[in-house]
Amino acid sequence: MATEMQVEILEDGTISVTTGDIEDTKHVSADNLLDELEQMSGGRRERQRRENPFWKKRAVLKGGRIVKTKQ
Repeated sequence: MATEMQVEILEDGTISVTTGDIEDTKHVSADNLLDELEQMSGGRRERQRRENPFWKKRAVLKGGRIVKTKQ
């Protein structure tokens, strides 16, 4: 699986990075890159999760029992 990161510099100077699924073997490197980018730009990083259809229908388990199903 190819790992892609879309980097965009917005009109106000904000750096926006959008990622897709990142393989476990590349996840640490991607986090390190974003940490360094944050440090070099002198800003702070905010994370926003995009909705994934897979997680909408998952069951929440507590103590081995289904408590609710997200829909």
